[in-house]
Amino acid sequence: MHYDGIVIGAGHNGLTTAAYLARAGLKIAVVERNHRIGGGCSTEERILPGHRLNLHANFYMGMGLSPLLRDLELHRYGFSYIEPPVQQAAAFRDGTCVVIHKDLDKSCASLARFSKQDAETFRDLWHTYCEEMRPLLVSLMYNAPLPRDQLIDRLSGAKGKELLSHAQHDLFSVVRKHFVDERIRTLFTSYMHVITTENVPGAGIVFPAIFANIASFTLPVGGAVSLVHALTRVVEAGGGDVITGAEVREIKVENGRATGVVLDDGRFIGAGKFVSSAIDFPTTLGMAGEERFPEPVREKAKSWHWGNHSLVTLHLALKRPPEYRASAFDPDMARAYNIFFGMENIDEVASCFDDCKAQKFPKVLMGNGACNSAFDPTYAPSGSHTAFWWPFAPYSVDGGPQEWESNRADYTQRILDYWRVYASNLDGDNLLGSYLFTPLDVEKLNVNMRQGAVRMGAYVPDQLGINRPHPLLPGSRTPVEGLYLGGSSSGNGGGVNGAAGYIAANAIADDLRLKRPWTPVPPPEWKH
Repeated sequence: MHYDGIVIGAGHNGLTTAAYLARAGLKIAVVERNHRIGGGCSTEERILPGHRLNLHANFYMGMGLSPLLRDLELHRYGFSYIEPPVQQAAAFRDGTCVVIHKDLDKSCASLARFSKQDAETFRDLWHTYCEEMRPLLVSLMYNAPLPRDQLIDRLSGAKGKELLSHAQHDLFSVVRKHFVDERIRTLFTSYMHVITTENVPGAGIVFPAIFANIASFTLPVGGAVSLVHALTRVVEAGGGDVITGAEVREIKVENGRATGVVLDDGRFIGAGKFVSSAIDFPTTLGMAGEERFPEPVREKAKSWHWGNHSLVTLHLALKRPPEYRASAFDPDMARAYNIFFGMENIDEVASCFDDCKAQKFPKVLMGNGACNSAFDPTYAPSGSHTAFWWPFAPYSVDGGPQEWESNRADYTQRILDYWRVYASNLDGDNLLGSYLFTPLDVEKLNVNMRQGAVRMGAYVPDQLGINRPHPLLPGSRTPVEGLYLGGSSSGNGGGVNGAAGYIAANAIADDLRLKRPWTPVPPPEWKH
């Protein structure tokens, strides 16, 4: 078998790279070790027939602004999404709540019940990051990360400097910088952690981009897997192949150039123009031969930080959606898509992550979840619902990762009991069944998500921007000619937005001087 290009990994980033280059006229093969495609975009029925569970990705943040939708015409290939009008809510134990709408005035009215000052701050941040600077944030996402000096040069003026000033903060201090009310601070601290960012100095730099998406959470119709199915159809329409059950053992390098891949069964698949890896950075180096990379890159791969915390997800099959007690305080709580609960103040947030770091089951369970079937009825059979909650938890818990399996029933009950503090109807005949998806299960389903790393590497300053994965591997390129990186551990990778795969596709198109049937997102610049 021989192709113009080979992409390793049929997650959404790998399929994004393949889809773009197939549209540019190349014959592409995507090789996937599993017998299913999707990576983190997985949808399965693990409780009862018809109850569809998104096991990894669920909230496709900012999908409406992704160039993939337009460039690849994904609507023609079966992908669509819902953007609920009530986007976020945080419920508290005393029955109060904060609700964030797509409507700015409604959001500010909810915040003002706790703090008028915070409501006005929210309005100012909305105008800055959700409106005025939104195009800049999109261009930062879909272009290769720049070195700090170049970024500073491109982002001048007061607002550009304000954006960059967030790098002085950790997640807690950046929230305290903007908000004064303790519960509103708790909401935004929890929200900042929704992308599993670690609370370390410098992590505050993610605040503007995360805030910009606070009212842009979307639900993929039919399940998270619908995105990768659509991307696969684009690849196949361009004459390419997606080959499952094909584990890559080696990236073949001849005379300093990537020429194909060798599979575990010994088969060789040739690549005339490029090989792009959408799997994790350390594994890719091993496949290509670590000796071909500079010593600092090899050291970074050996010390890659997978993260101090993962997610444990309790999925429920229900007759009726969860009824949150806080709906009495604000009826819009019942219409919210992404719902946070479990934490009352920043100290409790800190306690949860301290326990995760210490590899203990958290005393304070906190996280977010949704009842997808309340917005898209394809997620459950008629007359019933599916809901989930994914609190933060460590990969190794109370003695080791196998404890998740040994004590699955106990952990399930503890998480369900915690959820019942906030929702009143998660028992009796309303509860049809449950399934616990643990950090160990995360790793079993996707081996690239080592230690339950849902984003294939922690979000810490040393693994963000130009440092993801390393400054010596800029713009998806490697020292091996024709070998590219385009997975979640690459620049701007980690969420379901296709950014890492898109950046790799543009790098390959540049190097091969391909005629693009798409217009690249303009480079980031702010001269105001």
